Amino acid sequence: MKLKGRYMITNSVDKCILETGQWRSVAPLPLPLACHAAVTVQNHIYVLGGWTPQTDFPDDEPDWLSNRMFRYNPGRDKWTECGPMEFSKYRFSTAVLNNEIYVLGGIGCSGPDRGQARRCLDAVEIYNPDGDFWRAGPPLPTPILSLRTNSTNAGVVEGKLYICGAFRGADRHEVIVKDILELDPWENQWNIVAHNVLMHDSYDVCLVARLNPRDLIPPPPDLVDQ
Repeated sequence: MKLKGRYMITNSVDKCILETGQWRSVAPLPLPLACHAAVTVQNHIYVLGGWTPQTDFPDDEPDWLSNRMFRYNPGRDKWTECGPMEFSKYRFSTAVLNNEIYVLGGIGCSGPDRGQARRCLDAVEIYNPDGDFWRAGPPLPTPILSLRTNSTNAGVVEGKLYICGAFRGADRHEVIVKDILELDPWENQWNIVAHNVLMHDSYDVCLVARLNPRDLIPPPPDLVDQ
């Protein structure tokens, strides 16, 4: 949020009542967060990663990365903390496949962020909500970042996970990669199914084929059902 001309990281949560179009506040997050991700599994909302303010070390940077995850129960209006990720991170992609949460790439560091060195990640972390545990998935072919800090480049079609476009590298000269990666959970390995795919622009990537929600571009011919 922006207050008196300055941006502040908050823990506020609002929901929209679709029947009336009105907004109202619900239970706040357990900690302030920005640039985090949110997914829905079995009528619960999961919020994970992102930046959170720190005040323990005033000489250090004001915000640290989070590896924590919280589950929201809308029926009880209550947040519950789940098991943490291996990496504290942001600019990662997320998707839900077979009722599990996939967390893909990003910038981060191992364990809780205490100011240690960060790097671009090829890690895939998979969360099982029923057992409240994480496991490692097949690493990405290369470390990648989502194209935007607050959105995902991943989606699921017919039981397979796809990542469409990404940044490769974490410095001022990041390389935009316009490839489509596919993960079949049964094969448990990544495949590049298309190179240099036509996209709307560098920062507004539409997932192709059935994942193109606004029909801004036609899907590549090799991905169209014959």
